[in-house]
Amino acid sequence: MQTHDFTPEKSLELIAEAIAEARSKFEENGLIYLFWGLLIALATIGQFVLLKTGHQDINWYPYLLMPLGFAASGIYFSRKGRQKKPNLIETITAYSWLLLALNMLVLGFVFATVLQQFLIPVILILQGIGMFVSGSAIRNKLLTYAGVLVNISGLVALRVAWVYQPLLAGIVALIAVALPGLLLMIKHRKNRNV
Repeated sequence: MQTHDFTPEKSLELIAEAIAEARSKFEENGLIYLFWGLLIALATIGQFVLLKTGHQDINWYPYLLMPLGFAASGIYFSRKGRQKKPNLIETITAYSWLLLALNMLVLGFVFATVLQQFLIPVILILQGIGMFVSGSAIRNKLLTYAGVLVNISGLVALRVAWVYQPLLAGIVALIAVALPGLLLMIKHRKNRNV
């Protein structure tokens, strides 16, 4: 096993390089935030429309899109993962999102009847944590602040009537997930063309 003697300056340089590499990949992956923001908005606003039009018995049907989105994300990242080995920051962030996503799926499909009116607030809080961790890890203020906004929205949703929680979640998904994803994609393309 090789050991390397790193000066503090060299160690900081390596950390900065890892963060820059992870940031570049996240900017490139703005597509995944755009995808999930739109998918969440479609499902939550779909639920709201079903609730407001008297279809309470099937109001959860739009959420069947979530496992499909999860599978599509898995395929997307497995194909991208073959291009280059991820660094530690990317790995930690990816596993954090995997755990959060699995928890959100289980909460939504297994414990929805237990959580009832607290389901959407809890999911928003978890989603906010994921975005905050991702943004902090790559030192991206947009994602970090978006995570804070989603997290606060989850707390606000605790005080919102249940029938309007899906609408709130849909609006938040468009503003704090899809929009940052779009901006990350634009920034990445702009940086790539410079």
